Amino acid sequence: MQSGILAEDYQLDFIDAVRDRLSTSATVKQVEKINPDIIFFLAGAVCYQTDLDFIKCLAKPDRIMVGSGDIFLADPKNWLEKYPFINALSMDFTNHDIKHYLQGRYEKIERMAYRLPGTGEIFAINSEKPNTQLEVGVPQQQLFIHPSYRFPFARHPKFTIFLTDFGCPFSCSFCVMSSLPYRFRNNTEALKELQLLHSLGVRELFWLNQTFGIKRDDTLQLLTEMAQFTPRFSWTTFCRPDQLDDQLLSKMKEAGCHTVIIGVESGSDKILKMYNKGYTATQVRAAFDLCRTHKIQTVGTFVLGLPGETVETIKATSRLARKIGCDFASFHTAVPRAGTELRANAIASGDIDGADFLMDQAGSYIAMTPKDLDPETLMALKRKAVLGFYLRPGYLLKQLFKPRSWYELNNVIHQGASLILNGLGLRKKKLGS
Repeated sequence: MQSGILAEDYQLDFIDAVRDRLSTSATVKQVEKINPDIIFFLAGAVCYQTDLDFIKCLAKPDRIMVGSGDIFLADPKNWLEKYPFINALSMDFTNHDIKHYLQGRYEKIERMAYRLPGTGEIFAINSEKPNTQLEVGVPQQQLFIHPSYRFPFARHPKFTIFLTDFGCPFSCSFCVMSSLPYRFRNNTEALKELQLLHSLGVRELFWLNQTFGIKRDDTLQLLTEMAQFTPRFSWTTFCRPDQLDDQLLSKMKEAGCHTVIIGVESGSDKILKMYNKGYTATQVRAAFDLCRTHKIQTVGTFVLGLPGETVETIKATSRLARKIGCDFASFHTAVPRAGTELRANAIASGDIDGADFLMDQAGSYIAMTPKDLDPETLMALKRKAVLGFYLRPGYLLKQLFKPRSWYELNNVIHQGASLILNGLGLRKKKLGS
């Protein structure tokens, strides 16, 4: 997103050291070869300390370091005080704050913590009325398209991420996206990006809106336009079960959608209500039925171990995952991410240390558990949910005989093995690796 905003005034380069399997020293050499005036970096909760130690070694007195990442959302001013080599922290990578900061237009900043050049004074701005329009120009997609990137549901090797809104207007209390202002993009700008992608030979998209179809009329119009591309795009997106209906799914299918990732979260209506999901297990089942009618593949995502859960509610979630007939299921343990109501409540109740930001949603370790469950029991329930879903004879036969291209088959095998290993807690992860 920032590449579209900044490209008009700045020369841009991109380094993905993980993708290119670069060592720390090799990455430093590549950065210094470019010798940038400004570095925009992302720090992750799983290995933020290693990330920041590395960023420190790139810092120079005349180099501006701007960071982003959900770990900075809760108290960005404190992070700047703790790490003096960081100049600014963006709390929304889709707005124009970075450009405003770099060009000294501090009065226009909406959601950013920054160090004032010259004095070093720190400001943290969080506007109560941010701009609702998402205006990012046309992102410089050519910088990011690379054959090494994989996506488990992609049907073509050349793919990228596409986005038409950011944030979320719903108030799910464990999700960081509900803490961000919801902003949407106009169709004219979105179509320009699609035209660029098509000209670059991209045929596969991960349409990364957190909830697809919120701006209903605009979405239907854009889908109509997308259906005119020849060859069509092929794509995957996220959606809530209560947003899906025949009209929307029909238009999505016509425009090339083959997979919908649906946030189910729990099989217990009590837990769904407790965390402000706004729908019921009955609506979940209806949504998956509709997707089957339209021959759209489904992925169900589930969260296990939220405060208030019991062994029985977790088992109910596992049962629902099997009953709704989703093609794939992803089971995560609850993670109190920075900026969420869940984290604030967990700190207040003493369930987690407010200084602990090492969180892993994949579940290689457990960040928090409900009061009557220990981490070992929760992990065992998660393993049982994964095995119970993926090792059903009927499910295995269905997947075995499902028609796929060689690319899809290789992708499914690779990603399926990774998903099961992570789900069972068999893949050991090292911080900073």
